[in-house]
Amino acid sequence: MQNNNLKINASPTKDLFITMLVRDLTLRDAIGDLVDNSVDGAKRLRPDEKYSGLKINIEAYSDHFSINDNCGGIESNVAREYAFRFGRPKGQGYSPGSVGQFGIGMKRSLFKLGKLFKIDSSAPTSSFKVEVDVNEWQEKGSSDWAFEFTELNEGESNGEFWTKIYVTNLNSDIKEQFEDSNFLKKLIREIELEHLYNIDKGLTIIINGVKLKSRSLSLLESDDFRSARFEHTYDDGMSIKLIAGIGEAKLEDGGWYIFCNNRLIVGPEQTELSGWTGKRGTDGVANYHGQFQMFRGYAFLNADDSSILPWNTTKNGMDRDSPRFKNVRQRMIETMKPIITFLNHMKKEREGKSTEDSRPLEKKVKEASLKTISEYSDNRYSTVFSHPVPQPVIKKPDTDNKIIYLMAKDKVNEVKKLTKLKKLSDIGEYTFNYYYDMEIED
Repeated sequence: MQNNNLKINASPTKDLFITMLVRDLTLRDAIGDLVDNSVDGAKRLRPDEKYSGLKINIEAYSDHFSINDNCGGIESNVAREYAFRFGRPKGQGYSPGSVGQFGIGMKRSLFKLGKLFKIDSSAPTSSFKVEVDVNEWQEKGSSDWAFEFTELNEGESNGEFWTKIYVTNLNSDIKEQFEDSNFLKKLIREIELEHLYNIDKGLTIIINGVKLKSRSLSLLESDDFRSARFEHTYDDGMSIKLIAGIGEAKLEDGGWYIFCNNRLIVGPEQTELSGWTGKRGTDGVANYHGQFQMFRGYAFLNADDSSILPWNTTKNGMDRDSPRFKNVRQRMIETMKPIITFLNHMKKEREGKSTEDSRPLEKKVKEASLKTISEYSDNRYSTVFSHPVPQPVIKKPDTDNKIIYLMAKDKVNEVKKLTKLKKLSDIGEYTFNYYYDMEIED
């Protein structure tokens, strides 16, 4: 006979999930989680990523919060077995390419927002309603964690697929933030940025009557410029695609944009996280500043199983310690170096010559066309950023130092082809200046 006195109670309490679970979650991230769930529905409904006609409508006021979408609904079996569970059950499958990976997003967000919530959903083979009074649910004690359907229909639906979430009895700090116009402006700006890819694909997102705008992912293209593209798929199924080149001269928009399953995680990123270290050598490039405001880099990390992506649980940053992210970051640095070199050349040109006619690199940039990456044809990309090479200005050195080195003929011919230089002395000066620009001078 088992001695119950030997047992130690290690069961969780509901207070832990209602208070501690949301403590490190910002209101901004809570709303972001709910938007992500709707976007996942859009992906399941339209795997071709043609989202025209799909809509997410958000209302955030002092007396209520709601988010309604027509992105496919939640099937009753998913609600019963997964959607309201606290964590992903062992063996539970995943929705390919989703961004809702951790199994706590919706519940954590609802507890963050308020004490009363209703969920009404219609999916292809079922529909249901759930109403939860958090205080009453909490009073049931830690032995009863279940929610209950208030309405349930299992069978063919009416052909309209939606999810509607309505939250009232908002927590006091939530009310205050919804009354703050600056918070709402920031919320609109950040959701607009996070889902710029999906909005560009036709998804409509509205917050308090404001329709979010699409930001295009654009690069300059011409016969003189070819943006760089690198693609690779790892053994575990994660794929990366890096696209980088030059775009409009906007200081606030320059840098890297890092997406996980088409959701922007960080960007525009202008710090050491993406290689702007200020250090020389393989650890990065110069610090980001106005000289590099035309740089644009887009990193797409995708996986059917989103748990293998190197991001954090709140989906607002990358896992810096992840070996996979460290590998991707190094690829990003290698991709951006030739672009930094070109922008350094442009800076030298501006500093040394006063008229536009005497600045051929600037003229080439103005002649190029701004195109979205979806408009780029595959044959317009290059493995390395391709750009016009400035003709060196041969000056009499102010010292008698002379540098001579021997290289294989085939390698010299490759450099000739890239730089369009013919004289070996010019090639020697160019390669020396390249090293000097990259390793010594910002």
